[in-house]
Formats: sequence, C-alpha cells, structure tokens
Amino acid sequence: MADKKDDKKKAPEAAAPAGEEGAPSKKSKLIFFVMIAAGAIALIGASVGATLYFTGFFNPPAAEAKAGEHGDEHGGGEHGGGAEEGGHGEEAAAGEHGEAGGGEEKSAAEVPESEKFAATYKPITGADGKERDFTLNVPNSKKFVQFKVAYKTFYGDKIVERVTKHQIAIEAAIIATSSQFGEEEMTSVEGRSKLAEALRDAMNDVLIRNEDFGGIDEVMFTHFVFQ
Repeated sequence: MADKKDDKKKAPEAAAPAGEEGAPSKKSKLIFFVMIAAGAIALIGASVGATLYFTGFFNPPAAEAKAGEHGDEHGGGEHGGGAEEGGHGEEAAAGEHGEAGGGEEKSAAEVPESEKFAATYKPITGADGKERDFTLNVPNSKKFVQFKVAYKTFYGDKIVERVTKHQIAIEAAIIATSSQFGEEEMTSVEGRSKLAEALRDAMNDVLIRNEDFGGIDEVMFTHFVFQ
C-alpha cells in the first residue's frame, strides 16, 4: 500500500516534465510556419518587383520623357514644349488659312518661272552710254513726242546682252510702233499705257525672231514730252 501511495505522489511530478516539453514544441512549429509564410511573401514580392522592372513599369512615360528632352533643348522644360506646340499650332493654322483662301501660298512648283529671279531694270542707251532719246512726229498732227524707254526682265544679264546685241532692230521696232499712235493716245494716261505694252510686244518680237525667246516683262517711260 505504501508503494501505491508513493506512485500516486510521483505520477504528477512525472507528468509535469512532459507538459513542459510539449509547450516548446508547439512554439517551434509556430515559428517554423511563420518563417515559411514570411519567406513565401518575400519571394512573391521579389517576383512581382522583378516583373514590373523588366516590363518598364518604373520607367517614365514616353510622352513625359519626350517633353523633358524638348524642354532641355529649348532651355527649359514646359516653356520649351509650349513654344514648340505653339509653333506647330501656328503652322497648322497657316495651312488651314492657306487652303481656305484658295491656295494663296503657292508651292515652288506653282510659282511662275519668271518670279524665281530678281527683277532687272535697264534703259535703252545710245553709243555714248546715255539714255536714248526717241523723237518723232505724231501722226496726223503738227506736234511731236520725245521719250526715253526702260525695260524690266526677270532673266537677268542674259536678256540685257541680247537687247544690246539686237539694239538697232529694237530701236527700229520702237519707232515703227510709236508712229502708229495718234495725238489723243499720246496725251492720255490710258493711251500711254497701251503704247508701253505695244513697245514691250515689239521688243519681244525682235528677240523671239533672233533668239527664240523674248524675256521682257514690262516697258516703261522714264521721260515723256508731248509738244
């Protein structure tokens, strides 16, 4: 009987160490699972971050990068970009106005050949280098007219040389053409304008017959006296 009582007293003392050993075991398992979960979360985070990096998620948008480049080139970010956008806006607006206005701004292909060169003005001169005086009687009148003539060309020295080369024929054409205009035409602005056009055609006719090309755009009077 004494042994059984001793066993009953010892039994609780033997159970106590078993409980103490079970508690640390549960904690170890809990820490193990927490570490596994943390590792899994870290692995997932690293995977997501790498995916975003390689797909360019962290790179600045192309539009912002481009705007920054333009800003640097023009000396200042938003102002540079705004100036560029304004320039494009003005060009677009100009294009719209040009189309709406019936094509006022001609392309290089549409501009007449004569307008591609600067105008050259030259007087008809005599052998002494001075302006040639043309004096002739007015048909059906007792009066006479005296004038000096200059011409304009868009073809430069080429036409000047040809006029000088054929000047005798040109002077004869000027006299013959002027002789066809009467007193009323000589004394009116409209009549003198018609005479100038006729002289231009006469001079071009001489050049076309001798050089196959006229080139004189306009004839004008630098001196005109009717008396």
